[in-house]
Amino acid sequence: MKLLLFPFSLLYGIITFVRNRLYDWKWIPSVQYDDVYVIGVGNITVGGTGKTPFVEYLARLLSQDCRVAVLSRGYKRTTRGFRFVDDHSTPGETGDEPYQIKRKFPGIVVAVDASRVEGIARIRSAFPDIQVILLDDAFQYRRIRPNLSIILTDYNRPLYRDGMLPGGRLREWPCFARRADVMVVTGSPAGMSVEEQQNIAGRYSSIFPHALFFAAVRYGEPLTVFPHGKPLPASDLQQYDVLLVTGIASPGPFEAYMRQRAASVQTVTYPDHHAFSARDVKNIIERWNAIRSTHKILMTTEKDAVRLQQTAIPDRMAKCSYYVPIEVDFTGGESDFHFLVSAAGPKSISQVR
Repeated sequence: MKLLLFPFSLLYGIITFVRNRLYDWKWIPSVQYDDVYVIGVGNITVGGTGKTPFVEYLARLLSQDCRVAVLSRGYKRTTRGFRFVDDHSTPGETGDEPYQIKRKFPGIVVAVDASRVEGIARIRSAFPDIQVILLDDAFQYRRIRPNLSIILTDYNRPLYRDGMLPGGRLREWPCFARRADVMVVTGSPAGMSVEEQQNIAGRYSSIFPHALFFAAVRYGEPLTVFPHGKPLPASDLQQYDVLLVTGIASPGPFEAYMRQRAASVQTVTYPDHHAFSARDVKNIIERWNAIRSTHKILMTTEKDAVRLQQTAIPDRMAKCSYYVPIEVDFTGGESDFHFLVSAAGPKSISQVR
């Protein structure tokens, strides 16, 4: 199949190569900001690399000392143009990820706009005190040159083993990753050895000669999807049969995590950012009823939970529905990463303003 798709991959690669070079040679102009610190977070592969947890990590880190805003395009939202995410927003109107970020960080400005240049202008007009703007999924958005660019790549799908779309998962040739300032290998094993890190860094050295870090996923305690659910400690998962409902790009790691901890796991899988329809809910209910157990729960991801909350899940299921929040957990070098992110940029911006 890859052989058959090679001509299309080559054509796609040529198109992206020319586009990037036009920006590199400044034949197509880009904007860079001197009075607000813009951090871009993105990747060059399709599929999940943990962008949302990483944006949340940065928001948590930087909001301690700076006024922070998050700007996303609001993937698969039902609205267009610029929109602030507020208490009256829904995941459908803003996209599930911006909605999730605003819910977790109510004191942070969160907005969506396909035009990031326009989005930044609207944010700064409404909130002149904003010091740091985090651009979510913005690596291919070349109209803005971030003050700091962070690229994420999946441990299980290294760039040096991948190919261009549609035969592979790459949106750009791997050589263009070097326009980022920092690379983070997400989804790395928690107990990753220094030797393995050095080996992977060596493999990436020809592609990315800048700072490289490794980050694992830290799973938190299960939380209730609906307000009237009962608490469930992670240590009690072994007592339950789980119906695992996911609509994310890479459900494999989360499924593996649940299989290690639950008595049994049955899965219902949907595409990334899937909007659960009445038919989907009916299917989930049927799968739930088919589990012949007195100790069963519905488990999902945090991103899926914000969409499931908008559906008509029966009360008996709602009381037994949970999600597991995740956070970024560096496997070393976290203080160095903090220095790269904080020392030169947001700190100096705050001193100027």
